[in-house]
This record gives sequence, structure tokens and C-alpha cells, in this order.
Amino acid sequence: MTPYGLLAALRSNDADAVASARATLAQNASAPTSEHARAAEMRAAVATLLAASLRPSDRDLARWLLEQEIAAHEAAGFGASGALYTLVAAVARYADPDDVLLLWRARSTTPETREGVDVEQATRAGIERVRRRLRTLIHAGGARAADAECALAWLEDGLAAGAGSDLPGYFAWADERFGLRIAGPT
Repeated sequence: MTPYGLLAALRSNDADAVASARATLAQNASAPTSEHARAAEMRAAVATLLAASLRPSDRDLARWLLEQEIAAHEAAGFGASGALYTLVAAVARYADPDDVLLLWRARSTTPETREGVDVEQATRAGIERVRRRLRTLIHAGGARAADAECALAWLEDGLAAGAGSDLPGYFAWADERFGLRIAGPT
């Protein structure tokens, strides 16, 4: 199936088509290396197409693709693909503070992503909304509290270093850099 066909299948209401497309794109730790490379290549192409035509209904799809890309990078232990950065920008574009831990996970995946994922992406939902969400997760305790603490420290360190000085300019640059085109409000 082509990247266009995969994206169409992922966006469809056909459960079998969605399952088949996900199987093609999923990071499968037990698959041979050649299948990892093919899935990564197809994910990158689908990520580019998705970014070029984001729809309001694509948030869960963007999140799932980013989760697959994170898993691929975690398995490799190094690197930072353009697909990962594009999907970080796509997920961030939905401006949902509930996505901040996924963005943090993407940022934390490899040494290269720790250097390359911009904290500004986490602020798309609004600095105060993100702070509130992270503080809520910290106070709730549990499995996500430690990640929320780290994400909040990343946010605060970035803001202290000037990351919030021109967010509208950064967002315009990021949309252009990662090929984000919005097909309706996100």
C-alpha cells in the first residue's frame, strides 16, 4: 500500500483497513531489521502527508504515529528522525495540555532528541495550562508523577532561557519547518 493509501486507511471508519494500516506502520520489536526499516520509511512518508493536511479528527492518529516513532527510537537507542520531529509538531499543534507527557517522552527518547525537541512545542497549549496540567499530575502521584516533574522542569528551564519570548514567531516557523497545513481548526 502507498503512503497515500495508508493515510486514507488510517483516517477511514473501516476497522479492518485501520488495523491493516497500523500493522504496516507499527514498530514491531520482534520483526526483522528489514521490516523495521520499511515501517520507518512508510511512517515517515505518512507523517509528512499527515502534517500537510492535518484535520481536527487527526489528533489520535498523530499521537499513535508519534508513539510508534518513539518506540522505534527507543529500540535503536539513538538518533532523531525527521518523522519524529514532524509528529511532535503535529501533536503539539492540537494545543492539548494532556499531550505534554507524550511530547516529553519524545524529547527524552535519545540523546539526539534531548537536544532537538524544542520546549516551545510543549507550550502550544498555553504556558499556564501546561503548568497546571503537569502540577495536577505531580500532585496526583502515581506512575506519571515523575515524568510530569521532569517535564515541568524542562518547561521552566526553557522559559527561563527565553523560550517563551516569541511564541507566535516560533509557532509560525515550526508550522513552516515541519510542513504543517491545517485543514480546519485544530
